[in-house]
Amino acid sequence: MKSPWTTVVVAIVSLFIILVAIGQLFFARGTQISTEVAYSYDHEVNIPFEGVYMRDETLIYDSGTGVLSFECEDGTKVGKSSVIARRYKSENDSAYLREIEKLQKQIDVLDSAEKLVGTDNSQLEAISAQINESHSDMVSAVLRGDYSDAAAKQNTLLEAMCKREITLEQSQGYAEKKLALGAEMERLQSLISGNVYDITANSAGYFVSNVDGYEGEISYSDIDKMTEDKINEVINSPKKVNSSGAVGKLISDYHWRIAAVIDSEELVGIGEGDDAELRVGSDGKKLDVKVVSVTPCDDNKKIFIFECDKLNSTVVMGRTARFKLIINSYGGLRVPRKALRYNDNGERGVFVERGQTIVFKKVDVIYWADDYVICRQNVYKKTEGDDAEQQIDEDYLKLYDIIVTEGKDLHDGYFIG
Repeated sequence: MKSPWTTVVVAIVSLFIILVAIGQLFFARGTQISTEVAYSYDHEVNIPFEGVYMRDETLIYDSGTGVLSFECEDGTKVGKSSVIARRYKSENDSAYLREIEKLQKQIDVLDSAEKLVGTDNSQLEAISAQINESHSDMVSAVLRGDYSDAAAKQNTLLEAMCKREITLEQSQGYAEKKLALGAEMERLQSLISGNVYDITANSAGYFVSNVDGYEGEISYSDIDKMTEDKINEVINSPKKVNSSGAVGKLISDYHWRIAAVIDSEELVGIGEGDDAELRVGSDGKKLDVKVVSVTPCDDNKKIFIFECDKLNSTVVMGRTARFKLIINSYGGLRVPRKALRYNDNGERGVFVERGQTIVFKKVDVIYWADDYVICRQNVYKKTEGDDAEQQIDEDYLKLYDIIVTEGKDLHDGYFIG
């Protein structure tokens, strides 16, 4: 049987534990803070618009029948009389010839590797590096969906691995393998049912398989023809393709232009002769362009003609595209505006975690947005002398610092427990 004193003592201890727990909960809430990691961030100020491509183009005609297969990708530079497409009697013929080409490439790879037979292993380190690089490139190509490039990287990887085998004397050659590949090529060749007809380029240029009906009508030099009505017509009511027998076209030069109607108030300060940057659609690459013509039109708008000398598969497809003209771009550390504070010296900065305390770090803001700012990522100390080595100022915010975004009574040296 418990004594009354035991019951009293247990009750007092229990009450004490409860009060301690409540006190810790209360004080913990008082010191609760919210944090966010400082990370790199790029912001771009741009003006979107829709434009019309102006290019010198020549149609390629062929009235044959059968299965058409293109031999080069859009935007590929070809010479006069180069084979740009082939016509096959059937789909099977096309597939057989494609497989024959793959087998021939494998034989070429083995031939290249066999040249190292009898050599020492001084190239082993370079070959191993090539294996790693080729494997990485192949995986990257697969991840971005470029299977044509992935196949090319696969052949490069195979060649490097064969060279490594020969260098380590694990193989004296690939005669049997090449004989087997050659036999398979002969078997496939015997299955082809008809002749293959080559379609060639009638001049040098950049090949494009897409035909839109404006070839020869909207040319590189047709600046005067690009009125507001014409531009809007091509964008909003494009003509139906009526190029009977055309299997593609050649762009004669790598120079091309864009015609666009843009609100003049949006492009204040950008005039004829100025350089600019733009993006095409969702393409992440920037293109350098020059403003070659600015013509006023109705409703406070102007016709801008931009010129570029970089041709790729993105800009050769279609007659129109959506563009973004880059006005400015900022890169640095992204910081929530609510995290900004000022120290006793009136310097702008943020509090960051350092162990169990917080410290004040200065920031150099280069861009203000509604709910965040972009700060310079590396701020260097001022040094004396021309030969003085630049050093990063550790008093400023750095990449991956843990920023305190919310908290009560924050100060330099504040203990967070």
